Amino acid sequence: MLSYDWRHPERVVPWKPRHRFRVTEAGRSAFDDYSRVLKLAQDASNPREALDGAKTAWAEPFKLRTSDGIVLEDLVSGRTCLADIAETLAACDLTLREARGAIDRLLAASLIESVDPLPGS
Repeated sequence: MLSYDWRHPERVVPWKPRHRFRVTEAGRSAFDDYSRVLKLAQDASNPREALDGAKTAWAEPFKLRTSDGIVLEDLVSGRTCLADIAETLAACDLTLREARGAIDRLLAASLIESVDPLPGS
């Protein structure tokens, strides 16, 4: 079980770059919704504003950040670890720490699961 430190709520698990994850059925469903709302937003009269609103509306029920959808998208596409998504992180200007936080939130929302043993187990 991963512990929560109330003194440092943004502390993230130090996932190793090759620690493997897989997307759950709930994660696939959430990604389908993510793709759908992004497509609808792109067709809006003000796509940038609609896209921001759509990402926020998608993320809130899962207690995610809007950028977490990017990490989920890479995992759905078959990438399994942080090392595999390094190129995407660089392209989106996301740090490894932010990606680790996204992994933590996606795990907490049961959208992904760990394939390898959890740290400290």
